[in-house]
Amino acid sequence: MSKHLIDKPRINQGTRLGQFLKIARSTAPHQTTQTLIARLRAHPDQRLAAYTRIARGREV
Repeated sequence: MSKHLIDKPRINQGTRLGQFLKIARSTAPHQTTQTLIARLRAHPDQRLAAYTRIARGREV
């Protein structure tokens, strides 16, 4: 069984997806990938906050 994208080594840190995953992990650590996905679905405001931080980083 292949690993989920979130569970793979963090070689994609420079990409927007990598930035989003890094921020999502740092704002609320999770035990499993399913827990992280469930949390992001249940709390879209946290997902929006991560995207906002990425956008602010590009403006600087």
